[in-house]
Amino acid sequence: MTAALEIKGLQAWYGESHVLHGVDMVVQPGEVVTLLGRNGAGRTTTLRAIMGLTGARKGSIEVNGKETIAMPTHRIAHLGIGYCPEERGIFASLSCEENL
Repeated sequence: MTAALEIKGLQAWYGESHVLHGVDMVVQPGEVVTLLGRNGAGRTTTLRAIMGLTGARKGSIEVNGKETIAMPTHRIAHLGIGYCPEERGIFASLSCEENL
């Protein structure tokens, strides 16, 4: 079965700063995954890198078997990947999907 999301050796940079160092992760269809870690551990940066919102990236990111490491952000979004930053307000009466 093809993974919904597979990340291998993900590295990312903000300018000259090397901020992710070899992240690996596999998410199977139907799984719910949470990234945990202290402040500065790279949770938000990992999500931003998956979306193509960081600077340079290296490694492999596959969404449903399609390589996205070189895709522009709008094409990644068309594959069904969304990101709602924590500083953005959500609507309590809407579901998670509706908020996205």
